[in-house]
Parts: sequence; structure tokens; C-alpha cells
Amino acid sequence: MWIKKAELFHVKMPLNFTFKTSKTSLNHRETIVIKILDELGNTGYGEVVAFNEPFYSTETLMDSKGVLLNRYIPELIHREISHPFILHEWIDLTYPMAVAGLENALLDLYAKRMQQPIMDVVFSEATHDRIAAGIVLGDSDISSILKQIDLYQKKGYVRFKIKVKPEDGYAKLKSIREKYPDLKLLADANKSYEPHQINELKKLDELDLLCIEEPLAAMDFTAYQKLQEEMKVSICLDESVQTIEDLKTAIRLKACQVVNIKVGRIGGMYYAKQMIELCRENDIHYWIGSMLESGISKILHVHLASLRDTYIPGDLSPSRRYFVKDIINPEITVENGTIQVPKGSGLGVEINEKSLNDYTIDHISIGGE
Repeated sequence: MWIKKAELFHVKMPLNFTFKTSKTSLNHRETIVIKILDELGNTGYGEVVAFNEPFYSTETLMDSKGVLLNRYIPELIHREISHPFILHEWIDLTYPMAVAGLENALLDLYAKRMQQPIMDVVFSEATHDRIAAGIVLGDSDISSILKQIDLYQKKGYVRFKIKVKPEDGYAKLKSIREKYPDLKLLADANKSYEPHQINELKKLDELDLLCIEEPLAAMDFTAYQKLQEEMKVSICLDESVQTIEDLKTAIRLKACQVVNIKVGRIGGMYYAKQMIELCRENDIHYWIGSMLESGISKILHVHLASLRDTYIPGDLSPSRRYFVKDIINPEITVENGTIQVPKGSGLGVEINEKSLNDYTIDHISIGGE
């Protein structure tokens, strides 16, 4: 296929609530939506999920925007692409979120040309038609958290992830476990615990957690190796695993037992597939996260979470939890705790052009001649 044109939509989407972690607080989400057009008039969409500030990874949204405009897209226009994954032969992973957004748009386009769902052009295996949804609850007071758990349990949710920090993480999780002894519960510390606070982490062993995600502030797999040796609860790595080599190192050192896979963080579905295969070969559990993203990227993670050996339900909840209006149609909805996996070609959803344009604060078009 020949890439004729690309458009970048820098969008700003107000959130329905303030989302808090140990590192940041957000009341809106800025991302970049990429739209590409081939010589036949087909379109594909992807999303760049970098944040404005480098609290999650070193790549910021403006980094992504700059490299897309100045390097990646100019090299793509009027170029013949036999398969989206060929992109990774000439683009490195210096800016993985920009790479992922572009690759995802190419995958959506390619799958539409092939008239296949996006998973059929990446994986050749059976998948679920519906997946269980999972809820992430931000760092708020315990009373608010308990009320939210009550609410979402009534809606059919069975898996809850709680954002925690050293100051009160154990107390919050203990209160939750006392009220809900059978709840599928995990914690995400977003690298907030220092090495001298390991004893605080070890207290979590008594709470029967599915895993503890990214507890340590230090980017050091040997520190995670030591911690996993001392803790019963499984350590889950997220932002510490940026590349295949990172994952190989973590596996070799036995630094974790679980990996959270997010397409944007690791550079695209090409690398997601490699990581999943590596986890399978080494008896490491994997599951699918998300990035506080619009429906364009979120629905891709819904597809990925339909693989039948994912460890736990992903961080996947309805569009309307985060946004008054999403930019996909139909929006992601949850019925009895589950999400329908789209069946159409490509991402299996349409783009709500009005919502996309309403949220757009900057629009740039390249190519098209």
C-alpha cells in the first residue's frame, strides 16, 4: 500500500474527574491522533499516548509531536508499505509512543484493506468475544475508594487496581481487604517506594494481592530481584520494561512474576507480540494495561486483552467513565462487568469526526498531492 497523506490532531479532552497517582494529578488529557490515507482512499487511525510531563516516561507529548512532524511522517509519505511492521526496520525506539501511534494507524489501515479484524493480522490464535473489565481507582481517601468499589461491584466488576503511595498504601489496602476478603485486588505504586521502605512493601504480603505494580523508585532490576526474593506477592513491572531487552533482563534476574503490557509504552503491537511470546516461553504472567487514553488507543487494548491466556482483566473500563464524549463510535461500554470485542475490520469502530474536531487544539496535514 502507498501512504498518500497523514494528519495529526492534537486533542485536549476534559476528564470527568481528577485522576491522581503518587506522581501527578490530571483533570484533562492531551494526546495526538494520527490519521493516515492510502492511495485507495482507505483511512487508519492511531493515538500517541505520551503525557505533557515526563512523570511516566521520558518521552513527552511535544517530543512525540516533533519527531512525527520532522522525521517519521515525512519518511512515510509516498512510501510503499507491504506490512505495518516494516516500519520498525527503519525507525528506532528513541520515541516509542510516537512509533506506536504511527504503527497503530498503519495496522488499522492495513487490516481494513485486508477486511480483517486487527488481531487477525497480528496473532493467529483464538480470542475471546467478550473480555472482563477492570477498574483503576486513583489515589484518594479510603472512604471514597470504598464507595467506588461498592458502586463498581454492583456493575459487575470483579478486579480492582488501587493507586498507592508509601504514606498510606498499606492502611488503604488493609481496609479494603478487611471489607472485601475475596476481592481480586492489586496495587500500583508508580515507583513511589524508596529502597529503605522495603519493610513497608513487605507488609503487603498479608493482603493477598494479585500483584504489586512498579513499587520501587529506582530503575534497577537487581533491586527488583532482591525484593521479589523477599516478598510473597508477585511483583508486576510496567514502565520499567520499555524494550524486549529490558524484559529479557528482568526474566533472567527473576525480577518479576508479572508484566503489564501497554502498546504505547513499548513501541507498538510488533513489540507487544514479542513480549507476550517471551512471557509465554518463560512462565511469566502478562496482562493488558492502558494509558488514560481516548477510545482509539483503548479499543486496541481491548482487542489485545481478548487473548485467552491474559493473567487478569485489564485496566479497561467504559469511555464515559473518563470523558463526556469519546472519539470512537460505538464508545466502549461495560455490561455485567464485560466489554464486547469489536468484530469489524481494523479497529472495528468508527471515528466520531465531530468529537475529534471539537477536541482538537492543533491540526496539521502532510502530503496529499
